[in-house]
Amino acid sequence: MRAYLATIANLHVRDVRRYEERGTVVGLGSTGTFYNVRDGDRERSDEQIGIQTETELRDGNRIYEQNPNGDVRLLAGIALRRSITEHDISSGDFARNPSYDTMLGLGRLADGRLVWIIRVAPPGGETYHVGLDARTFLVDEIAYVNGDTIHTVDSSDYRVVHGLLVPYTQVESDGDPSLDITSRITSVVVDPAIAQDTFAPLVSTTVDPPQPVSVPLRSYAGLLFVAVRIHGITANFLLDSGSQGVVISPTLAQRLNLVPQGRLQVSGIARTAANGIVALGALHIGSVRVPVHVASVVDLSTVINQGFPVDGVLGYPLFAEAEVRIDPDLHELTIAKPGAIPVRGSPIAIDTDRELPEMLATLNGVQGRFYVDTGDTAELLVFQHFLDRHPGLVSTVGKAQVLERGIGGWNYATKVIVDQLYFGPFRMFHRFASVVLAKHGAFADQNDAGNIGYATLRNFVMTFDLANRVLYLDRARDFDDGRYRSQDQP
Repeated sequence: MRAYLATIANLHVRDVRRYEERGTVVGLGSTGTFYNVRDGDRERSDEQIGIQTETELRDGNRIYEQNPNGDVRLLAGIALRRSITEHDISSGDFARNPSYDTMLGLGRLADGRLVWIIRVAPPGGETYHVGLDARTFLVDEIAYVNGDTIHTVDSSDYRVVHGLLVPYTQVESDGDPSLDITSRITSVVVDPAIAQDTFAPLVSTTVDPPQPVSVPLRSYAGLLFVAVRIHGITANFLLDSGSQGVVISPTLAQRLNLVPQGRLQVSGIARTAANGIVALGALHIGSVRVPVHVASVVDLSTVINQGFPVDGVLGYPLFAEAEVRIDPDLHELTIAKPGAIPVRGSPIAIDTDRELPEMLATLNGVQGRFYVDTGDTAELLVFQHFLDRHPGLVSTVGKAQVLERGIGGWNYATKVIVDQLYFGPFRMFHRFASVVLAKHGAFADQNDAGNIGYATLRNFVMTFDLANRVLYLDRARDFDDGRYRSQDQP
């Protein structure tokens, strides 16, 4: 730490509180630009790559992110904790306050650079690993757990511009070089003139029906489907609160004359390469227009058995832009402006930092964070990483292994029974669960404990108000908490 601080002092680095950076971005089969600006405690970052644009706005301790579909969320969970740690590192505070640091020893980066590896865990932040260059003592790499992989940001070509220390090249990676994103700075201005509206609040995209609109839901193989119209074509979409975006099949993309652009990888039951992304514009459900700027094109043939067409997946953009009620009693989906549906049921706090609804639940007495996933047929999925951290929580000894299917293909799971699952005021018993043995994909997530699937959620009338980070649950007509049922897996 002393060597790092000495290097910073020798370079005459200071806390520059007003500057802007511009540069280029290359990755995911596309190119683009970025713009970063800071004015004291206010910061804004805009990145455009291909047809996608993302913005982050910081106003003091409040951080907002706007995704490529225009959906704005206030960070309050894991993304906020990551931001706290990243500020601790970029500001140099991790070296000035080393009581939260642990020296792990020497290591070598993928490009051969020798680094001192330090575990950094500031109060309120996520745990990161920082690689200090063994020669220059500047930060060569930061790394953190991101779902089923380790996300890294490698920095190089450091320059000092009027006291501001700037890495002119950064490479972000999740471990697959074909999906790396490289950013290169082309200009830095210290004490620039900043437009007055630069830090104006971000405005979220929303649906705007004059009153709530209800449409029928169709059930098949334990999942929910809804009719969607896109450019005059009616398609069958899976209603999936556990999907981060809107997905369409290659066949539907062809019918819509949409040509995929770029590259991406989708994390479903396994990681799978997608065909790319397309500019969609909007889709219609009943009389409601749902703005959807971009959609991913992915093979959906493994979602369900052949013979039932799955043209697309309706995920986070719908749930972020509308208040959504799923009523299993009426087999009905109701869509309204956020906050426009009368409250029904008990409120449960929801975290949307990762563009997924996640809530706290207690499994056999141990609390964890679970996806709320209407696109999963199971009652409950438990991730192996969670059980590894809590040995003996659920016994898998002598249990049968089965193949589970979903986006990305197949994966093995072990069938178990979870005695108790508590969330909000609700107590569920004898949940038929699968312990997912995947090493990669959404179900190998190291940040969460598991998935609460539709076979459990159908016991409730669900109202998703993600704009206000809340889920309302009310017992459905056929509510069954499972306490008296047989403990033999069906």
